[in-house]
Amino acid sequence: MASPSYSEDLNCSLCLTLFNSPVVLPCGHSFCSPCITEALSARQQCPLCSFAVAAEEAKCLPANLILKSLVEKAQRGDQAAKAAGMCPEHEEKFKLFCLTDLQLACIICRDGEKHEGHKFKPIKEASQSLRSNLETFLQRAAEDINATKQLTKAQRENIKETREKSKQLMVQISRQFQEMHQFLRKREDEINNELKCQEADAVEKMMEALTTMETALCESKELESKAASALKITDPEKFLRTWTEGGSPMTQESLFKSRANTLQVVNRALSLEQYESHLQLFMWKEMLQVISPREERLTLKSSSPNVSRSVDSQPGTGLTERWAEVNVRGEAAMQRRQLSW
Repeated sequence: MASPSYSEDLNCSLCLTLFNSPVVLPCGHSFCSPCITEALSARQQCPLCSFAVAAEEAKCLPANLILKSLVEKAQRGDQAAKAAGMCPEHEEKFKLFCLTDLQLACIICRDGEKHEGHKFKPIKEASQSLRSNLETFLQRAAEDINATKQLTKAQRENIKETREKSKQLMVQISRQFQEMHQFLRKREDEINNELKCQEADAVEKMMEALTTMETALCESKELESKAASALKITDPEKFLRTWTEGGSPMTQESLFKSRANTLQVVNRALSLEQYESHLQLFMWKEMLQVISPREERLTLKSSSPNVSRSVDSQPGTGLTERWAEVNVRGEAAMQRRQLSW
């Protein structure tokens, strides 16, 4: 058992407790390894004598093995003293219990500076009070544990139910979106086919006009070339014979008739009518005819951990009502646009 003065010699001057892994500085003073490491990181000198300590020395301070051994012996002595019911600091028998620090104390401890202003009880009285409190705690703890178990079970069930309902909702959402995607892809193909038919018809008419123009162009160029060649002949008889060979001679009226005036550029505009300017609106209206409103649908409400059901017949909650609202807004927008035209 360590004497009071002996115990004080084994205390670190920085943390004021028994040395923890004591190391020694070049000046001979010893400190806890964690304490002196922190102190040297702030100032490279001994906290007691201000002896300068180099950075390289601070990294590998030697352990004070003798001091470490003495601390271990003192700790074993304190443990033995406590086991014997003796105060290791004052070598007096424990008779009191400090209610402030919640630790055993002797008479000298009570009057010392460390416990100044603290409340004490005799050990037996403090033990009875604590035992009574612990017994009451155990009774309430058992009830609290049972209640917590029930809450835990209910919470697990809610989590499981929420996950299952979420999966069902995902399947339902995927199925409904698949129906809409299928409808939209079908209508897209139909409208594209209609556009292709219009394109084919328009291109056919324009190709016919182009063929007529190219034929007229070839004939005009051929006639131009023939006229230019004929004009090079100076002999009147040969000139007339050359011009009239190979077919009926052209009259003056037909010779000066403009071929271009008889031709016209064909322009067939493509039109999808309402789909061209209000495609989305009319797709919404058509989709209303194929959507089958569900009487009940799953909803996940953020205000509750449970999954609840809501009925589409309630005002403003049904899919049909939402589509109808979009339809009304779309038609109003189309009317405004038509008025601007």
